[in-house]
Amino acid sequence: MSRPANPFRLGVSACLLLICIGLVLPESLPAQSEDSLSGTYKCTSIEVSGSIRPCDAPSLELKSDGSYKLLSEIGTYEVVGGHWLVLSAAKRHGKARLTGDKEIIFEFLSHGTKNRITYRKKIQRPSNWMGI
Repeated sequence: MSRPANPFRLGVSACLLLICIGLVLPESLPAQSEDSLSGTYKCTSIEVSGSIRPCDAPSLELKSDGSYKLLSEIGTYEVVGGHWLVLSAAKRHGKARLTGDKEIIFEFLSHGTKNRITYRKKIQRPSNWMGI
């Protein structure tokens, strides 16, 4: 006569399976392509210690070939895990969070306070567009 399955053992097995899927799945999801990210991003706001202010930092330009330009800083960028942007030459910026293909948010600590700089993609109008 067979024994009934132990529900605890089944629960642990199911949890382990979900954890394994969770570890593999994010890497197997398609990352955003450089084409969808390419464009010019304007700094829209800066948050320092909870206080949000308008930002006048230079624009960030992401090119479809995987290169970027920020003021005189030039380098390459890559998308990690489908939602993190890493700039090669910008060690002080760290990685930025991507929110779709419209915003790039850099978050970092400075003097023990959390800070955030938000860039928003500029809309590129077609060359034949006439604003009448």
